[in-house]
Amino acid sequence: MNNKQISKSVLLLILLLGFAFPKAIYAQKKNKLERFIDYYYSIVEGDSSEPRSHYYFALPIWAISPETGIKVGVSLGYMFRAGKDSTTRPSLIRLNSSYTQLKQFNIRPSADIFFNKNEYNLKAQYVFNDFNEFYWGIGNQVTNSTKELYGFKQHKVNIRFTKQIITNLYLGPQVLYEHMDNIQFKEESNSPTSNVSGINGYEIFGAGLALAFDNRSHIYYPLNGAYLEISNYYYFKSAINSHVFHGFTIDMRKYFQLWKENVLAIQGYGSLNFQDVPYRQMGTMGGEMFMRGYYNGRYRDKHLLTVQAEFRKTIWGPFGMVVFGGLGNVGRNETELMQHIKPNYGFGIRGMSIRREHINARLDFGFGEKGINGFYFTLSEAF
Repeated sequence: MNNKQISKSVLLLILLLGFAFPKAIYAQKKNKLERFIDYYYSIVEGDSSEPRSHYYFALPIWAISPETGIKVGVSLGYMFRAGKDSTTRPSLIRLNSSYTQLKQFNIRPSADIFFNKNEYNLKAQYVFNDFNEFYWGIGNQVTNSTKELYGFKQHKVNIRFTKQIITNLYLGPQVLYEHMDNIQFKEESNSPTSNVSGINGYEIFGAGLALAFDNRSHIYYPLNGAYLEISNYYYFKSAINSHVFHGFTIDMRKYFQLWKENVLAIQGYGSLNFQDVPYRQMGTMGGEMFMRGYYNGRYRDKHLLTVQAEFRKTIWGPFGMVVFGGLGNVGRNETELMQHIKPNYGFGIRGMSIRREHINARLDFGFGEKGINGFYFTLSEAF
């Protein structure tokens, strides 16, 4: 999809959302439309007089890209509250899986569980990938001339368990294991003989601490509040580790309620890595969370810094729109991080999948420099 096609699609969506329900027409169809929406939510949430205490939901996964062909899959979710106290935040267990036209497969079960009164929080994820992706090399000035397709197999597990030590402040240990093998570049590729760390596969195990302050009004659609997380991993010399290094991340978010449920959200994110860092543990720009519009991995290096802002507006009932923009960069050091900074901007539409928890399905169109663009369909906000 090129820029012109995406621009037309976005304009059409704006027109549809803005004019599909003019007052005169809406007045004639209001009751029928509202009944249909209420019927949908009654299936998901239960009757308003007897709401469900937990929810099951499913979303399709569909995409087309040069490295995968047609990709289809499903995202299954189970939401519940682990405590009876009304202040206990919702917990979510998900299973995402997809299969592609080129016979690639991945599966990603995950859990984010808040225990009674939010005293403890468990985050866990397992990832298996037998997939292809594009590789451009390392640095913030790589070009399409260095782009090549390669295949790999990946197993990855990360677990974090934190305790609320004072109100809204969590602290606890975390571990990460990753095994990359069966790396397959084309025969004429020079990448396997390059000096890029881990380019022919690696195995690592790391441990560290996570400290998080979280007073957001809601974890899936905050109207106000803030989130601050500082996290580190150390990968020590051992029989498991093929690389010795350490890394730090910082994630800062602030939310401003402008009026009703319209929100300005701002995020700053940094990933700093030192010593012998495998290429897939480096700071990576792009994807559905950071710098939307750029291919995930289009730019990667030891360090990553990004900042983004997003205005979220309710349009009508369960539907909304967003506009977003940001700046980001990767680099080997502080000097490179300040050179060739990349911009991004874009639009998105939202549809509330679970009204009681305000969980949105989102479709985002992102744009970057030199005609770079991408679109993303997933669940929950980017940050």
